[in-house]
Amino acid sequence: MLKDKIVSIQYLRGLAALGVVFCHFGSNLISYPRLSLFFNFGQTGVFVFFLISGFIIVYSLIQSNYKSSQFFTFLLKRSIRIDPAYYIAILLTIALFKILSYIPSFNGSAIAFVPGQFIAHILYVIPFTKYPFYMHVFWTLCVEFQFYLLIGVIYFLSDSPLYKFIFLVLFSLSSLIPFSNSYYLVLNYAAIFALGISLVTLYKNRNWQNIMLPVFFLILIAFKFGIPIFILLLLCSIAVFYFTLIIKPLAFLGDISYSLYLTHTLTLIVFSGISKRLHIDLSHYKLFWLIIEVLVAALFAYIFYLLIEKPSLRLSKHIFYKKTKGSLLQTRLNLK
Repeated sequence: MLKDKIVSIQYLRGLAALGVVFCHFGSNLISYPRLSLFFNFGQTGVFVFFLISGFIIVYSLIQSNYKSSQFFTFLLKRSIRIDPAYYIAILLTIALFKILSYIPSFNGSAIAFVPGQFIAHILYVIPFTKYPFYMHVFWTLCVEFQFYLLIGVIYFLSDSPLYKFIFLVLFSLSSLIPFSNSYYLVLNYAAIFALGISLVTLYKNRNWQNIMLPVFFLILIAFKFGIPIFILLLLCSIAVFYFTLIIKPLAFLGDISYSLYLTHTLTLIVFSGISKRLHIDLSHYKLFWLIIEVLVAALFAYIFYLLIEKPSLRLSKHIFYKKTKGSLLQTRLNLK
């Protein structure tokens, strides 16, 4: 229910996913160059995803009185939450390309099942192997998984504000290090994740001192990624605090955002294939067909959400962190 969520985060997640969909579906509208350029900017939705993860993961862990000693419980909860949908998307991708390979008009080919490639996907290490992604949209999940490892273990090693401050500053500055293959490294986006984390402190205690760190990270983002990304993430950061109006369509979009992100490329491939078989010319009335494609993608994502993602989400909520001595003491103090 919306009352149990930070609605701004819900909305931003949905809009980010929609931006990625429009990028992949509508960035080649040759007849509408300005609109095509606008849609292409939708790929920056992945930066919004990283900002949201930085905020919501740390926020939820703080709410749960999380300690680094509970890391494997955290990892289990995240795995139950995100892996089933991801694994099903992988299997659907392999199956779809296998089926399409039997159709003469299909320009692609079947995806050979290579155990090493499959395992690398399952373990989120595909960028560090010789294998390609089954679908390139999976790359952000690899970055997210690296973030979970980093935050779940290191960030919560100490409750000291000074420790967390030093960690965030060093973490954010690591984005300036020219690592090889940095596109797939969490450190490349460290300033964005750090911005999301720093907003948690500001969200809980809105004073001028807590504004300084987010401002530093925004400046670093401007230097690293440019002014357009700076403006985008600045607006998203402001929205976290002030975007509180209940808008059910955006809430719905937020609910299906993960499923939409995982499946929209597959939906487009199937839609294009069916239109060819039915001799439907999608080159005419492109804007009309674009809207239809997006609606079909949203519909399939909703079905995928209901059948796969929602049950996983419910199950993950039944995994609880064991109370540590520190959290038990804090609970007793709160009860007094």
